Amino acid sequence: MQLGFALQQEQSQKLLMTTQMKQAIELLQCASVDLIGYLEAFVTDNPCVDLELPADLQHLLMQSKNGVSRELSPVERKQGLPIENLVSSEPSLYEEITSQLRLMTVPSRLLHVAFYIAGCLDESGFLREREQDIADALGVCVETVNEALQWVHMCHPKGIGARSLQECLLLQLDDVSEDLRGLVETIVRNHLADVAAGKITHIAKVLKRTPAEVQSAVDALKQLNPRPGLQYGHEQPAHVIPDVIVERVGSDYVVRTNDGAEPKLNIHRGYAKWHQMDSDARQYVLKKMQAAQWLVRCLEQRRLTLYKVAEVIVDVQRGFLDHGAAHLKPLTLRQVAEIAGVHESTVSRATRGKYMATPRGVFEMKHFFTSELHGAAGSTSAAAVKFEIQRLVEREDETRPLSDDAIARTLQRQGIQISRRTVAKYREELNIAPSWRRRRFAN
Repeated sequence: MQLGFALQQEQSQKLLMTTQMKQAIELLQCASVDLIGYLEAFVTDNPCVDLELPADLQHLLMQSKNGVSRELSPVERKQGLPIENLVSSEPSLYEEITSQLRLMTVPSRLLHVAFYIAGCLDESGFLREREQDIADALGVCVETVNEALQWVHMCHPKGIGARSLQECLLLQLDDVSEDLRGLVETIVRNHLADVAAGKITHIAKVLKRTPAEVQSAVDALKQLNPRPGLQYGHEQPAHVIPDVIVERVGSDYVVRTNDGAEPKLNIHRGYAKWHQMDSDARQYVLKKMQAAQWLVRCLEQRRLTLYKVAEVIVDVQRGFLDHGAAHLKPLTLRQVAEIAGVHESTVSRATRGKYMATPRGVFEMKHFFTSELHGAAGSTSAAAVKFEIQRLVEREDETRPLSDDAIARTLQRQGIQISRRTVAKYREELNIAPSWRRRRFAN
């Protein structure tokens, strides 16, 4: 067999991803805060353009960089969202504990030990290092460490400096009413594992109490904080700046992009006389001007694409905007792409990490995409089914909570074809405990 070489002509179509196309795609998938960072980097490298940030957004970002009190967004403020949405910087756990210790009458020989212990606490507020190791590190005896630890235990929040979950809860017993305190202490000391397993009747039998009495004690126990340090030292949540705003006008909903979150590129007019420059300068400026003009067009295309996709979402999910989560319709990226006349990947990029402010609150745009379940009553979205599961659990008889199988049968009677396994999956996604853990005991 002989192998030969030959020249052949062949036609084929290939999509070549140019630098400009890559740039357009990157801009589309950027969330508002990421977009600002992208544009800042571009402006640094291009003298023909500068970046203009809306006053409110500029103030918001300045606060973020300085680590002071911050807000979700000026747009949300206008819509009257509650004061709880305000985010303020907080001291670290170490700073909180040491500031309290300075105000106490801690003996001077113990204060530096207590400070050291405060620096050893983990994010939950627990002391994981052995007392002997702390003593060796400071050159003191173990008794001195334990004395200093008692002062740390007096700090707030209660439970700080505990060496175990049991000790953490015992340090908080003063917060339990006197009539339940003794029973709660007994349960903490001897039956924490049974509480975690939901064995109320077993605890009642061992302690010779009624299930209702044990239930009341467990309810009080669950009001205590098992990880008291978590409220300190956490990184502030990222800013949520809506990219799209939906407002109700009469009986209709109006969609607009959020101008308050839109940075703008301004091309310097001084470079308009680039043709009068020498050859090298002219080529440099021309290249930078073309890059800036292309980026401005990409920003406008990004805005139009986001608007177009948001308009489709609002049109399809009007039931949600009118009546709430139970009326959220099944919706996929492909459906939006077909209606908007764009590619499915474009919809994916346009909605990734983007937020929509609506009369019902601020939602990530992916919230409006949900899978479809079929039944005798027609198709239903998975989100609507989850809402119905939540509603059934909220209305159940707590002494006889609904099992997953019972919930499935109820939904099937409503025309929703769903299996027990799917109910269990949705219940877990909603952070709803199984029926045996939801059961309450009547007095």
